[in-house]
Amino acid sequence: MAMLHELIQSLVASKNQAADEVLLEALDLGDAAERATILEALIARQSAPGLGGVISRFDRLDEPLKLAVLANIKSFHHALRESGRCDEIPRRLAAFKLIALGRQGKLSHVLGESAHDADGDIAKAAIDALVGLSRWVSTETRALQRGASELTWNQRGPAPGVVAHQHLMEHRGEIEQTVARVLDIHRGKFGPELLRAAPLLCDGPQSRTLAILQSAKHGGQSAMVRRLQQPPDSEHAEAFLLGATHGGLRSHFGIVFSHIDQAPVLDALLRKTHWLKDHQLQLCMRQVNRGPWLAEPTLAHDIARRDPADAARAGSWIVASGIHDALQDERLEQIVDHAVGDFAARLSLLRAAAARPRGASVALLRKLLGDSDERLVRMAAREIVRRRPPDMENMLLRLMTSAPDSVRRVISRAIGQSGFDQFWERFDRLDRATRKSAGRAMLKILPDAISRLGRRLSTGPLEQRLKAMKIAHELDVVPSLKPMFEQLSRDGDPKLRAKAIQILGDLRDVRPEELIDRLINDSDPRVRANVIEIIEAKQRVEYVPLLAEKARTGHNRERANAIKALHSMKVKTATGQLEHMLQDPRPEHRISAMWAMNQVGLWHMLREVGRLAREDPNLRVRRYALAALRRIAALLKIERKVAV
Repeated sequence: MAMLHELIQSLVASKNQAADEVLLEALDLGDAAERATILEALIARQSAPGLGGVISRFDRLDEPLKLAVLANIKSFHHALRESGRCDEIPRRLAAFKLIALGRQGKLSHVLGESAHDADGDIAKAAIDALVGLSRWVSTETRALQRGASELTWNQRGPAPGVVAHQHLMEHRGEIEQTVARVLDIHRGKFGPELLRAAPLLCDGPQSRTLAILQSAKHGGQSAMVRRLQQPPDSEHAEAFLLGATHGGLRSHFGIVFSHIDQAPVLDALLRKTHWLKDHQLQLCMRQVNRGPWLAEPTLAHDIARRDPADAARAGSWIVASGIHDALQDERLEQIVDHAVGDFAARLSLLRAAAARPRGASVALLRKLLGDSDERLVRMAAREIVRRRPPDMENMLLRLMTSAPDSVRRVISRAIGQSGFDQFWERFDRLDRATRKSAGRAMLKILPDAISRLGRRLSTGPLEQRLKAMKIAHELDVVPSLKPMFEQLSRDGDPKLRAKAIQILGDLRDVRPEELIDRLINDSDPRVRANVIEIIEAKQRVEYVPLLAEKARTGHNRERANAIKALHSMKVKTATGQLEHMLQDPRPEHRISAMWAMNQVGLWHMLREVGRLAREDPNLRVRRYALAALRRIAALLKIERKVAV
């Protein structure tokens, strides 16, 4: 036995094709135990000729060996691909059979290539294998839907249901694509067999074979329509119901349904849609045919004695019934109210409503926005965003104050930009109080509004960035954007620097060193003037010597601000500095001095202002002085009236 083991290991390690021939001959002649060992050796070699020989002998293998091949089917992929395209007909047919038995949907394209072969046996075997794969997809999908609770992960790894679901999703897409492609171009005598495969895959709105009904250029559309206009088999119940939602088939639905007299078919249809009326098929047929169960009182009476899961099965039937979508929503809302404690039932009703065309009523979706389960609310919000009804924004904005964070994120992504843009455009047309309250509501509704405002601060034209700074200041969100404002305070544009410095000055944690550096070294006088206003607001008396220096020299604006700051800090030299500024030979300094006098209220200098209004050689100075006198006169007049 040891020598046999060593011989087999040598054959496995050998690169000579003769080793495959030896192992295959031994597979034919050995006993059960030896054949099992030899099969393991052939699988370990992974050579196409050896695995191809196993495929051609598959029908002659014992049941344990067949199970071993199916258990290691992934090791046969390359061999199945080559065998399905070879010239040896028995081997080719065995490959087709093994692809179907092994549920290898990723190799369905090999079957599709052979479905149009000139040899009728090959074409029939390929199509039969496609039907087998489609039936596996349909059966497995139903089993997973029934055992949806098992699709979970535990500490030891994925549950069996999870593994089956992953395997199904891995292969289903390729199977659907192959069936749709073969049905598009197939004109042979095996068309009816293909039409058995296509409806098996029509078990959901996303099915690629169901999409054939909406594709006028698809070669198989007319055949699919004719098939769905006939009474279905029990395994085609889903396709029959989904086909009934198609506009071109809806008129035939009631006619066809009234001719269904086979109990298994009726049972399959009614259990998928409307519940079986206490197992009385004839009564149910009469009710469905005449439609009295759709009446609101009858429906309410029926669902009252059903559990939520059973009552929810009426949802897809109501959608397929052809009545107006507004009436559909009224009936579906009745079932939702009945299924308050059953998440799966309400989810099935949501999916039934979501499967309708885009322009259908959203009344049921609006109702589910108030559901107690966050997951349903989130899915309903996403479906409303996808459909985009006319009142979508008003419908969703009402949720923002009370909805969970995940729902608010969905709504924010959908309408956040439009809501922010609307506030941005209307900002300048609103009064200060209104725009502040509107801005706070916008911040509460749109969680990402601050980040959107930050993007306006960092990019765009100068006017837009200044407007963004103004909005941030009025809405009190500067602390959240402080790093960005600090960056703007060092911007190359003096207007941006001045505005940023002015807004940063309202924060408590402004560093004194930063203020002094800007006051001394900044090249723009507006920035320096704004720094002086910040020092005045914070009453930093340690900066009085620096302010006194600025009150004697410098730009007219920073000089006037320095005098005003000194006066607010009770510095006696402020009056003298203002008198000197009123007599400055530069006209812009005299105008700024009158502005400072009006700010601090040093009315004993009115005589000097009157002189400037009469005798100043500069017209602008005379006009400003005259306007200042008029303002002061009006103010005094008001004070006298108040005193009286």
